[in-house]
Amino acid sequence: MIQHPHALRRAHARRFLIPTITLSTLLTFLRGSRTPVVPRAAMGFVGVPRKKSPMTRKARRFLLVFVTLAMAVTGVTVTPQVANAGTYGQKPEVTCTSEAHPQFASDMADFMRIAINVGTVVRYDGSHEPGIAFYDYVTRTECYSTTDTSFKTASLVKASILGALLYRPQEISDAERPLVEKMILESDNDTALTLWKESLGCGKDEAGNVRPCTLYRDFLEAAGMDGTYPDDGGAFGDTYTTARDQIRLFKVLTSPNELIGADRRTYAMDLLERAEPRYGVTSFAPPNTRQRLKVGFSKLGDDDDHWRVNAAGQVQGGSQGYNYLASVLTDRNEEFPTPGPFEWPFNGIERVDAIAEQINCGARELNGDNSCWDFKSEDCYISSPKMDCRTDHPLRSHRSQHWVRVSIGAKLGSTVHWKLMDAANGSVVHEGDAVGGPSCVCEKTVYGLYGSYILLLNTNVANGGDNGTISNHTGGPQDPDPNQPPVVNAGPDLEGDEGSPISVAGFANDDDGFPRVQWTARPGDGVDPGGSCTFANPNTLHTTVTCNDDGTFAITLSANDGVNAAVHDEALVRVRNVAPTIGSSPGQRSAETAGTRRDEAAVAKSIEGGIETPRPWQVFRVGDPVPLTATFTDPGSNDTHTCSIAWDDGTTASPAADGLACRATHTFAHPGMYTIKTRVTDDDTGSGLTEVMVIVYDPDAGFATAGGHLPSPAGALTANPSATGKGHFQFNPKYHPHDEGPAPRNGKVQFRIDGVPFDLSSAELQWLVVAPDDKIAVKGTANVGGKDGYGFVAYAYDADPDRFRLVVWPLSAGDYPTSTLTYDNSRHAGYDLDVAQPQQIGNGSIQAHN
Repeated sequence: MIQHPHALRRAHARRFLIPTITLSTLLTFLRGSRTPVVPRAAMGFVGVPRKKSPMTRKARRFLLVFVTLAMAVTGVTVTPQVANAGTYGQKPEVTCTSEAHPQFASDMADFMRIAINVGTVVRYDGSHEPGIAFYDYVTRTECYSTTDTSFKTASLVKASILGALLYRPQEISDAERPLVEKMILESDNDTALTLWKESLGCGKDEAGNVRPCTLYRDFLEAAGMDGTYPDDGGAFGDTYTTARDQIRLFKVLTSPNELIGADRRTYAMDLLERAEPRYGVTSFAPPNTRQRLKVGFSKLGDDDDHWRVNAAGQVQGGSQGYNYLASVLTDRNEEFPTPGPFEWPFNGIERVDAIAEQINCGARELNGDNSCWDFKSEDCYISSPKMDCRTDHPLRSHRSQHWVRVSIGAKLGSTVHWKLMDAANGSVVHEGDAVGGPSCVCEKTVYGLYGSYILLLNTNVANGGDNGTISNHTGGPQDPDPNQPPVVNAGPDLEGDEGSPISVAGFANDDDGFPRVQWTARPGDGVDPGGSCTFANPNTLHTTVTCNDDGTFAITLSANDGVNAAVHDEALVRVRNVAPTIGSSPGQRSAETAGTRRDEAAVAKSIEGGIETPRPWQVFRVGDPVPLTATFTDPGSNDTHTCSIAWDDGTTASPAADGLACRATHTFAHPGMYTIKTRVTDDDTGSGLTEVMVIVYDPDAGFATAGGHLPSPAGALTANPSATGKGHFQFNPKYHPHDEGPAPRNGKVQFRIDGVPFDLSSAELQWLVVAPDDKIAVKGTANVGGKDGYGFVAYAYDADPDRFRLVVWPLSAGDYPTSTLTYDNSRHAGYDLDVAQPQQIGNGSIQAHN
């Protein structure tokens, strides 16, 4: 039979308080040898204790009798030390919910009840339950003890101090950083007090007045920790909290949220992963997981034997992809008055470890790992003058480990009444009597059990020595069903976008170990032929599924234990269509994106792909073909697509999509600036839009002359937004006869502002457009204030009234205007000639000679 790793906890039921050093030391040995480490901080924080040496039941009983006799001889008064756990005669109030996995939540509630019963202590003033809470990120399961009692934090508060410091807008300073790290890594009180007072404005000032602690309270409110508040006296270790609030705190420290950024959370998690001391959260944590935690313990008032002991943190990783939070808060932990300078709440830590064991092992079992529970025995020994006893540690029985044997040793002349009790719900599942003597019915096998159980004994005489043992078994000819099939759950129905990974989280459980699992998918309603889904890893419980079309897919999780037929469970995935996206050309700005026609612009999305040809602001001569190639992407790889092209001259085209591209060629008959719009639409009516502007010139279309002035508005000049003044302009660009273009060989563009150090003189003209509707545009390079390196576009309308606009930018920002401008007297307008919105001139004339 395999010995339980925490077998020595059974000795709790046989501990006594002995007010002498010799007997106390002897009873300390009876509990198991411990070698404490010298304390590193106040409030009882010390290093990690060494493991206890094992001790046989027979040896403990011998020493117990020896001590009892010794006390009787010496006349020492004996005060019973009540064992950690309560009577188990109750069903603790627990709330456990999960919309995604209600069965997981229901099963976890039983483990939470067991944990409460394991951790309940009975004192002279009644029973004291621990505060416990649990949150599983994978199944979105939240559990907490309904009696959400407040406990003082002790040094557990240091995790919330860390959270409050990271919540501030400013970074942790170079002076604060070593204090923060010592506070968490070593649980140092002096550094915590400095940060509490100086960085968070808590504690007392030099005059003894309690500070408002505003920064800390603001963090608690933002984190939703409505059950946590500083003590009126200002001591950080006397901060009140609840187990549920500690889960809320660790959510903020370990998962994405708006309160603490990713880099700061990474810093916090690294510290909490290395924090000392370590207990509770680490007790029976799943193998190969990372535990990020903070603990705390302190004395209760002036009583050296009464302590509060707490732990909270995260368990993440391992073969099952665990990611959950747990918190355990306790007080009224009674300790032996150990001689010497060492302080460590051994009983309290064992109590917290035993509580956390049930939480951790429950999470493990519900994820298919039963290695926490071994075939073992738990014993109950009645010693004089007591007439009853119970086993301390619940014994676990699985679905295939489903028979429990009760063995009773009743002394001659005594009758022992035994009860087998459900450790989670306080109910008696079986009971009977064993009468001492040759005809004693000393053994009873109970079949069909699944859960955790303890054994209670009561005898009718006070001679002592009666005992009982419970043990779990599996297999053999008496077992009516030696091997059960796995339990499997595919999780809730899901929603997501086609082409994007959708997280799935199932769970499977088998008493013989983790079963083989496999995900499969099949198309359902609304899926076009060829629709399918793939899993990132189909052979693990927690993975992602990606579907290539919209509609409803059924995903199935199968579990196979290699003995029984595979077990299946199904969930639905409703996949939404995602419109194809066709990227906008970089730096382009038109009226559509500038505010005059934003409806269609909102459809466009900038991603990989887009207009490959023509390039933005590319120049073509009238009559030359303009080739268009617009590439697009669609996460729905099973979709089909159609293209629609508006050439901006009143004509359109609707070519069939060529794979993931729209292709067409067009010839423009007149000069102008044309914004070509391309829309792609999938077979589910989703569409994406992009555009590109081209220049079409005609050297035979005429020329332009202009001269006059206008009021240069505030905001036009980037370097001096408040500058205004009269702006003088003149230009006369012209193609020579038989010019091929696009650059005009004649003409000049000039602009200056009275009283403002801004004047422009063209250096080179690059193209000229004189449209049939008397709209003019000319582009070139220029010097401004005598300095080269600028580009410009001048727009002019020969209309009533005449209008003029000048856009200037540094060529270092590109060959055409984008968002980096030097001057623009009609900011926020588009760059297409039709939507350029030139400014009305004050005096002068603009002439289109066409």
